[in-house]
Amino acid sequence: MINRILLATVCLLCIDVAIAYSQPVADANDHAALGLLRLVGGDYVPGSLASTESDSGSDAQSQRLLWSHPDFAGPLDFALSTVVSAAFPPPEKNEPAKGMFVIELPRGDRVFGDILEVDDWTLSLSTDSFGIVNILRSAVRRIARWDDGASVHFVGPGPITDWTVLPEPEGWQSGGNQLQTSTSDATAFRNLKLPNSLRIEAALSWQGTPNFVLAIGVDAANSDASAASAYRVEVWDDEIVLLRELDQVADCMPLGKITDFDGQMRLTLEINQNDGHVVALSQQAEVLGEIRLPSDNYPDVRPGVRLQNLRGNVTLESLSVMRIAGQRDRQSPAQQDSLLMEDASVQLGRFIGIVDSMWVIDDGDEQYMFNPSHIVSLDFKPEQATDEAKQTRASSDLATAQLITHGGVRLSGEIRSNADGRLTLVSDVISEATVFAHEDISRINVATPERPSAAASSFILGRLEFPGGKLTGRLVDTEGQVHPTPLRFSPRGSEPVNLAASFAGRIVYRDTPKETPETAVQRRVREQREAALERANQRRGNQGGLWNAFTRAFGNNGADAVALPSPRSMHLRSGEIIPCEVASIDENGVVFASDMTEQTRLPQNQVRAIAFTMGCRDPEIEATRRDRLLTIPRVRKKNRPTHLIVAVNDDIMRCRLIKMNQKSLIVESRLEEIEISRDVVAQIIFLDDRDVDEVEQQADDADQRPADLAVRAILRNGNRMSLFARGLDASTLIGEHPLLGEAKLKLGDVDQLLIGIDINEASVDQPYGGWQLKDAPEPIIPEAGSAGDGSAVSPLVGKEAPDFRLNLLDGGNFSVAEARGQVLVLDFWATWCGPCLQAMPMIEDAVSTFDDKQVRLIAVNLQEPVEPIRGVLKRLGISPEVALDIDGVAAARYQADAIPQTVVIDREGKITHLFVGGGANFGEQLRAAIAETVEKKP
Repeated sequence: MINRILLATVCLLCIDVAIAYSQPVADANDHAALGLLRLVGGDYVPGSLASTESDSGSDAQSQRLLWSHPDFAGPLDFALSTVVSAAFPPPEKNEPAKGMFVIELPRGDRVFGDILEVDDWTLSLSTDSFGIVNILRSAVRRIARWDDGASVHFVGPGPITDWTVLPEPEGWQSGGNQLQTSTSDATAFRNLKLPNSLRIEAALSWQGTPNFVLAIGVDAANSDASAASAYRVEVWDDEIVLLRELDQVADCMPLGKITDFDGQMRLTLEINQNDGHVVALSQQAEVLGEIRLPSDNYPDVRPGVRLQNLRGNVTLESLSVMRIAGQRDRQSPAQQDSLLMEDASVQLGRFIGIVDSMWVIDDGDEQYMFNPSHIVSLDFKPEQATDEAKQTRASSDLATAQLITHGGVRLSGEIRSNADGRLTLVSDVISEATVFAHEDISRINVATPERPSAAASSFILGRLEFPGGKLTGRLVDTEGQVHPTPLRFSPRGSEPVNLAASFAGRIVYRDTPKETPETAVQRRVREQREAALERANQRRGNQGGLWNAFTRAFGNNGADAVALPSPRSMHLRSGEIIPCEVASIDENGVVFASDMTEQTRLPQNQVRAIAFTMGCRDPEIEATRRDRLLTIPRVRKKNRPTHLIVAVNDDIMRCRLIKMNQKSLIVESRLEEIEISRDVVAQIIFLDDRDVDEVEQQADDADQRPADLAVRAILRNGNRMSLFARGLDASTLIGEHPLLGEAKLKLGDVDQLLIGIDINEASVDQPYGGWQLKDAPEPIIPEAGSAGDGSAVSPLVGKEAPDFRLNLLDGGNFSVAEARGQVLVLDFWATWCGPCLQAMPMIEDAVSTFDDKQVRLIAVNLQEPVEPIRGVLKRLGISPEVALDIDGVAAARYQADAIPQTVVIDREGKITHLFVGGGANFGEQLRAAIAETVEKKP
C-alpha cells in the first residue's frame, strides 16, 4: 500500500447519466416499481410524481413538488427547497435519446439532436424531445458524436437482483433505479462486460461521513485480489481519492475533500485497461488528473464493477458505460475551439457557421469546411458569462431543479408548472421553455440557495416508518376530515394528508434503548443466581407432599405477607396491556377498573395475564420445567388446568382458578381446593387452551368488521392499547376497542404507534403469548411379534441421552445426568399395557445378573396415579425403581410413542441400544446389550 500523502483539494464536478437502455428485471423489493423521493434530513418516500389540475404557472406553485403514494389518500405536497432528489425506474422498453450529437452544457446538462445553425450568440438544435431549441453559444462546453446512442454499453445500476450482493440481499435496497445500503462491509458486484477503452460515469451519494470503495475492472469471479488492483475510488480519512495499485507500482490522485461534495459525488473516468491509463474529467471535459503506471505487466481486461460500503451508508444513484475509440489529448489551447476528426486530426479555430450542411471553422487566417458525419467532437473555447447573467443567477432565491430523462437528456432550471402529467422547466441557457412528460423523467435533482433547517416544533413530532419510506412529521387534528381514515399526517415541509385504509406502518416517538451486551461479570453473577435457585428448587422437591409444596411456594400465612403496591396491569390476548385495578374473577369474567377505558368486565378467554405487583414480566424458567407445566398428562385431560399462579418469590403453581376476590384466591389443584392469600400472588397467567376451530372462528369474525384503520400504542410505561381510530383532538387519539369500548390515548405518553394492525391478533411473540397447553403423547402398543434389535429402531442410538428429572415412587427423585458413571436401563411402561407387563419381569431378571453398582434399572411410568402402579408391581412380584413421568415429558424426549420401550445408556451418557416391544427372546437380547455396554471402554 502506498503511503498516504497530503492531497490538494480539488472540487470534482463531473457528468453522470441516469438512463437505462436494457429491459428491467423484476425487483426483489415490494416498491421497486415506484420512484423514490429523498428529502432534506434523510427522509424518503416511494411513489410517483403527481400534478396539479391546472397550469397556473405561479411562483408559489413552481416552488412545490406533488408526490403520490398508494397508501396516502392524496398527494404529498412538499416545498421544493426540502427536496434533495427524486428517482424513477426505467420503462419496460426504453431507448437512448435520438440525435447525431450530444451538446454538453454547464452543471453537467446535456441535450441531443442535430445542429441546424450557429452564430456568435446562438446554437440552434433540432431535438426529438423538445423540437427546435436555441442555446446560448457561451453556454456550450462541448459537442460530441452520439449517433442515437450507438456507443452506449450499459446504463443502470438496474435492479438489485442483477447484482451479486453480500452478506445478504436484505442488506441492500433498490428503489427508483438506484442501490443503497447502510450495512457495514456490504458489497455489490456486477459483471458489465467492460470493454478495454471505456468512459464510465457514476453518481454516488451518502449521509454523514462515508467510507466506501468503488472498484472498476474486477474479474468475473469477483475476487478480492482483482478488486485490490482495480481502478479504485475510495475514502481516505477526510478525502476521496482515485488510485491504482499493482504488484510493483502504484499511484493516486485527489478528487476532493468529503466536505467539498456535500453528500454527493459525480465521477467521470476515461479508462484504457490494457495500458493502465485513467483520466478524471470535469463536467466541462477538463482534465482534473490522470494516472499512468509505468508497467509492462498489466492485468487482462476485466469486466466487473464492485461497490463496497465499509462503514456508514452509500447510494449508487446512477452508473453508465460508453465505448470509446481511445483517449485523446484534451489539453487544447484555451483561446480557440478544438475540432477532433475520425482520423484523429485536430483543427483549431472558431466554429462560425454551417454552409450546405458543412461545418465552417475559421482559424483567423483561413476558413475550413468539415463534413459533420466525420466529426468526433468539438470543444468550445470557455467564454465568460456576462455581468447581467451573473447578476440574474446570483439574485435568484428560487430552488432550481435538474431534470434527467430516461433517454439521457439533462437540463437545469426553474420549474414553472407541473400540470396534467407534464413538468415545464425554464433554463437560463435555452431560449424556449422545455416540457417533460412525467413518464420520461428518470431523475430530478434539486439545488437551493439555502436549505431549510429543522426548526423546533411545539407539536409532538414522530418518525413515520412504512415499507420503503420514512417521514418525520406529526399527526394533526382531524377537524372533521376523516375520509378515508381519521389519521391525518403532516410530514416536515409538506401539507397534511390523510392516511389511506391500506396504510401499514408505525410512528416512532421515542426509540427503544438498545440493550447492552452482558459483561463477563454480569454473566457470572446471573449463572450463580440461577444455580442457587435450582438447588433450592431441588431441596423443596425432595420434601414431597402437595400441601408442603404449596405452603413453601405461596407462604399462606398472614404474618408472612409482604405489603405490595397496587395492581399494575392486565394483558389481553389481542396484545393490549391495560393499567387497571382487578377487583374479582369468577366464571362470568374479570371485573376491573381503568382510567383508559369505561369497560369494567371482560371474559376470561380474552385475558392473557394479570400483574399484581410492580415490575412483573413474563416468567423466564428453565425449558424442562416450562415443558412440564404446559404438558397435560392423559389422566388430567378431563380436568385440565386453566391458570398458572406466580408467587412473589417466583414459585409457580399450575391449577384451575375457581374465583378471586379482594382478599384471596380459591384454586383447584389435583382435585383439591386451596385458598391462597392474594397478598402473596404476583401474577396470574391464563393458559391458552383454545382449539383451532375457535381461533379460526375468531379470525372469521374479525374479517367481517368494517375496514377501519386500527392502531396499537406502545406506551412509555410499557402498557399497550389498541383501538379503531375515530379522530385526533388536541394530541389525544380517540377511538374504540371492540372489547373495551371507547378509549383515549395521549400522544405524549406514546413511544410507538403501530398503524394498520390486526386488532384481534393473538401473537405468541407478545408478552405472555407462549403459554399454550399441549397434550402429552398417547403411547401405543407395538404390533405383536415386534422386538429387539434397537440399533435400527431409533435415531437416538449413538447420541447423548436426553436428560430429565422425575420424582420416584418411593420418594426422592432421579436424573439421567446425575447417574453418569453407571450403565442405565430405562423401561418406559404403563399399567394398562399388556406387553409392558410381560416384559418387565424379563427386564428385571436381565439387569439382576449384573452388579447393581454398575447397572441401574429405572422403570419410567407414563402418566398414571400412584395406586395402580403399586398394585401392578405387587401382583407381578417385582420391585424396580419407578420414576413418575406424570406429564409425559420424559417419554416425549425419548420418542417413546410405542411401549414397552427399553433404552440402554453407557457410563458416559450415550444411548447404545433401544428396544421397542418384547418377545420370547427379549430377555437374552437385553442381557447381551447390557453386557456389551458394561464392557465398553470409555
